[in-house]
Order: sequence, then C-alpha cells, then structure tokens
Amino acid sequence: MRSLSVRVMVPAAALATAALTLTACSDDGGSAAPAGSSVSVSASPSDSPTAGAPSTTDDGTQSAPGGTPTSSADGSGGASAEAAGPSACASDHLSVALKDAEVGAGQYHAKVVFTNTGSTVCTLTGYPGVSYVKSAGAQAGPAADRDGGSHGTVSLAPKATAYAELHDSNGQGGYSADQCKLTKVEGLRIYPPNQKAALFLADKTEHCAGTGIHPLTIGAVRR
Repeated sequence: MRSLSVRVMVPAAALATAALTLTACSDDGGSAAPAGSSVSVSASPSDSPTAGAPSTTDDGTQSAPGGTPTSSADGSGGASAEAAGPSACASDHLSVALKDAEVGAGQYHAKVVFTNTGSTVCTLTGYPGVSYVKSAGAQAGPAADRDGGSHGTVSLAPKATAYAELHDSNGQGGYSADQCKLTKVEGLRIYPPNQKAALFLADKTEHCAGTGIHPLTIGAVRR
C-alpha cells in the first residue's frame, strides 16, 4: 500500500555564404569587386534496477516532432542546427521526480516532473514511457497506457520544469488478488518523450503486475 508521503528519486540563422563574381567590361580590362553579403534522479545505479534496452511497449519514442536536428558542414560553412530551433530534451539533460502524490479510495495520483538540467532550451513533446521495475530492472506488469488525446510541445529553459500526470491503483485497489498479482517494486523506469535512454526513479512500493489489467496510465507532458 502507498502512503501519503511523496517518493522522490532520484538560430542564429544558418548562413551559407556564396561568392558572386560580377565582371564589368572597361576600356582597360579591369573588373568590379563583389559585394559581401523537484529532487534529483540518476540513471540506474549499480545496486538499483538499471534502465535496460527500451522495449516496444514502454519507451517514450513517438512520431511527434521534436527530434534532435542534425547538420552537416561543407567548404562554404554548412548549416547550423540552431536553424531548426531547440532540440528535444535528451535524457542526460533531465532529472525526474514524483510530486503532489495523492492516495484514496484505492487510487494513486502523482506528477512525474521533468527538470531541464542542461544549459540550453530544449523541448518535450507527447508522452513519457513509464513502467514499474523489480530488482535487476525486470519490468513488473504492463507499461503505462497513454491517457489523453492531443498534445503540444513544451519548451523548457534551463532549470524549468514540466510534468505528466501518473495514475495507478493504490495497492490491490479494486482488483481481485488473482487479477492484481500484487508485486513489490523498486521504482519506475521513465523514458522522456522521443528518447531511447531511460531514467530510473526510486519508488519502493507494491504494484498490481497482472498482465490482464492496466491500472497504470500516464498523461502527456505539459506545464
């Protein structure tokens, strides 16, 4: 069973220059010159469940925009990634925490809060991938179902936060013991939207891990 205590874990526009030679005929053969133009988190420690390779069910990868732009350089200077605007927030530039936990009537609600720990603005678009894990990082029960429909892109300045609403049953909740299969867990494996690297959030509790039920849901990231 959960208690009311909150568990916390842990552009400049691209400019390509081109030389344009303007040749002006004159009596002496000369030419004209061209004009120039809440609470830290870490990836799973060695004595805690580790973030394994993302599965098709619990990672946060989506088709929504927000991927990291790429650029290539050529002899004339190339293009800058900043032309596409801020990139998606990478897992290693985020911390995550559980806040505003509420329990009652067999239900558990909390906010999964992301903080930009990087030095530049980045974006979060859509849903995190969330699942409970047991010891050694083994997933406990189905990954969180997405709760909600349309969503937008959230821009995070350094140290700014955004959150996603998490919902679960409180212990066995309204399920039978056979449906619930109440299991002790070590915490949550969380994939930020559009990322393949997970964060681990310590949250020792009990979770219904029955494969025939889906008590765990997660909302889209918002401010």
